[in-house]
Amino acid sequence: MPRRQRIAVFSTRAEDEERAAAEVTADVSSAGGGFNILFATTDYDMARLGLALEKRGFHQTIGAATGCAIGAQGFLKHGITGFHLPSPRFTVFDALIENVAEFGLPDARKLGAALRRKLLRLRPAAPQASFGLVLVDAEARCEERLIAALGMEFAGLPLVGGSAGDLFFNPAGHPPGSTRILHKGRALRNAAIFCLVASDSPVVALSHSHFQAGARKIVITEADQERRLVMEINGRPALGEYAAACGYRKPPTQSAAYSLYPLMIRIGGQYFARGVQRVYPNGSIEFACAIEAGVVAAIAAPDDMVARLEAMFADLAQSMGRPELVIGFECAARTAYMQENGLTNTVAKLFKQNHVVAFSTLGEQFNTVHVNNSFTALAIAAQP
Repeated sequence: MPRRQRIAVFSTRAEDEERAAAEVTADVSSAGGGFNILFATTDYDMARLGLALEKRGFHQTIGAATGCAIGAQGFLKHGITGFHLPSPRFTVFDALIENVAEFGLPDARKLGAALRRKLLRLRPAAPQASFGLVLVDAEARCEERLIAALGMEFAGLPLVGGSAGDLFFNPAGHPPGSTRILHKGRALRNAAIFCLVASDSPVVALSHSHFQAGARKIVITEADQERRLVMEINGRPALGEYAAACGYRKPPTQSAAYSLYPLMIRIGGQYFARGVQRVYPNGSIEFACAIEAGVVAAIAAPDDMVARLEAMFADLAQSMGRPELVIGFECAARTAYMQENGLTNTVAKLFKQNHVVAFSTLGEQFNTVHVNNSFTALAIAAQP
């Protein structure tokens, strides 16, 4: 295959935006026309980075800010990773959602109709595969509604995405005006980008976790779904009941103490994790995803993270061969778990072997569901 038809990947640890843009554009300078997606750690100024890329002809570029960019150089606390989808092998139709908090199903329908018209006009013959990709600012805290609307409109289309933000996200801790979404030279906050991608190569979407549903069950009896707060579990103050279900005699007041015990909720025949974001003095618990009253959840039981990842990649290779690229959305809680347990280098090597380009997210999107504590990904098969 000509070089221009292969997916190009890039990774840089450059100190500033100008140097980073120079290195990124040099890595894909011979790749021809196409579309670029990058993940930059939050110590880069997204507005400056966008301008630097525009000056070098990188007009078709989107990106997300993250606490950790993941690629060929491993897990970068300072750096940029990304990839270039070459044309005509891939045709990318992107849409900027500037006020994601107000986005709903009617908006998704308008967006879907517009993108499908573009796809039909430019690629009248059905592509071998298509998929959707979402980048969204975590600060808006509306991923559930966003992904539900997009997932319903694009039903049957593999759809993955990630929430942009700091590794240990705290909206109040960000400098005023800080931005986490990059769209073609513009840096934005409280925004999202949806891409409809037509591909000449097969794709597989997956959402993987090393947690399993344990035997202990609880019932959410009072919750504020919009704020992702749980006030009562089993009819009692949430923190005491949750801590007891996790095996603690005295409830820890640090959210990290509950990282091994996310809630597991069954959706569509598959269990998804709901991890603790914060614990409040009044005994309420903020989760990383919305939870409503009446939900029955299991306390998670962790499995071997590395063994589970190895099995996942082995299954993927069996179904489609070694992928040319795996676009990954790795939960920041998993990134922290790797660091705490000395697994980062092992996982980084495994990711490199399987051509993963990813970022540490504050939530992952998979089809119609907003999840966390997962490695959600889309694998693109290599062409002969």
